[in-house]
Amino acid sequence: MPPEAGVVFILILSVLTVTIATLYLRHRTQQMLHQERMTAIEKGTAVPPAPMGKPWSTRVYLLRGLIWSFTGAALIVCLLGVAWSDRRPESAESMAWSAKHVSETLDISMEQARQIVEKDQATHAHGMPPALSLLGLIPFSIGLAYLVFYYSDPSRKLPPSENQL
Repeated sequence: MPPEAGVVFILILSVLTVTIATLYLRHRTQQMLHQERMTAIEKGTAVPPAPMGKPWSTRVYLLRGLIWSFTGAALIVCLLGVAWSDRRPESAESMAWSAKHVSETLDISMEQARQIVEKDQATHAHGMPPALSLLGLIPFSIGLAYLVFYYSDPSRKLPPSENQL
């Protein structure tokens, strides 16, 4: 297993662990609030008020838009950098094997087969294709959608007292 695969595996495992831990803690908090309310109802005491959430604001869409857009842009730049630095020539042993295979398949001389393989080597890039960086357009587009919504939302222009739900 290449060393990059180990790093990717550890990264995926750590993201999965953090996600599961976060979801478990959120569930546990909700479970404790429910248990507290049920105990208060059973004892006949006043039910504690539900915790107040933070006031809602349209600025949330601005924040989400910026986060998604910059994440998408960073992903595009990162994947392009990896694609351009990953380009490497094919090994001489691999080229010799390919030339032998082409020579036997097409029934041509070894010199002609070597020229075909070298021409093929020059026209085909090895490594990660740069087009893979277009995956970064997905989060970038989501961020742009949030930003468009934020700037086109008429409630953004209302005074703060009317803007909060």
